[in-house]
Amino acid sequence: MKNILIIVAHPKEESFSFAMANTYKENAERKGNSVEMLDLYRDSHQQAFFTYEDANTLTADDAMMYYQEKVTKADEIVFVFPYWWGSFPAILKNFFDWNLSRGFAFEYVNSRPKGLLSDKTVKVFTTTGAPKFVYAITGANRRLKNMMKEQIVAFCGMKLEGFYIYGGVDTSAKNTDKILEEIKAL
Repeated sequence: MKNILIIVAHPKEESFSFAMANTYKENAERKGNSVEMLDLYRDSHQQAFFTYEDANTLTADDAMMYYQEKVTKADEIVFVFPYWWGSFPAILKNFFDWNLSRGFAFEYVNSRPKGLLSDKTVKVFTTTGAPKFVYAITGANRRLKNMMKEQIVAFCGMKLEGFYIYGGVDTSAKNTDKILEEIKAL
């Protein structure tokens, strides 16, 4: 049995991001895992916008300790978000800035970063409005995956276990049932 933390970064609860997160959660619980889901837009521990001045004088407040405790407890972390403007929503970046902090998620040893969360695996689920091939042709899919894998996940010592980009998810929802079935099969 694993402890799974699902972090959703979408402003609409009726979004397909939440449908994916709920599908993953239900499937994982059916397999006997313990699953907790965090909604970054509605969580009671909202964090102010991170500023550069905070980086060098960062002290853990109640919200930071709350989120870091959730990360510490998790064996697997699942990020679910829409792929907007070539990246993830700003609220997820803010989560990374505050909570994957130096001394908790990484440290520097001989001027080199050393990840401190090596006992964790990560899965990423994201959607695009345009067909997936558009993002593949432009290299956008590769850039997002490399940023998540190298600059966040591996930097903190974690292992990327799955990266799933689902393209062509639009308001007609013509392919959403197929995507949810794929998530159930994981």
